[in-house]
Amino acid sequence: MRNSDVQTRSRAKLVLSAILAAMTVFDIVLHVAIDQVESLRISGNLVVLAAALALLFVPSARRAWVPALAGAISLALNLVFIGREGIGPLGAVLVATSTALCAAIAIVLARQRR
Repeated sequence: MRNSDVQTRSRAKLVLSAILAAMTVFDIVLHVAIDQVESLRISGNLVVLAAALALLFVPSARRAWVPALAGAISLALNLVFIGREGIGPLGAVLVATSTALCAAIAIVLARQRR
């Protein structure tokens, strides 16, 4: 693999991780602001936020399983919440986007290891 490809993937994973962290903080702040502090959804957000911050600041955490596991845990918690309480369109978009970003970061990390 060419050095420029490695740099591009490295930059991509950091940019995606930063976007994921910012979106997750937005989702948590939104829940607090509208007085809908839902423990399952916020717990899922905290798992994703911890993974995104680890990917940004802890080089040894830059493994494909970190965002994959965080996305799976968050999705599971959100699905339990959705099954019990339902979800609005914005919530569905945020859950889907968070899950997709976790998957995208995992794919970038997995390809980088080759």
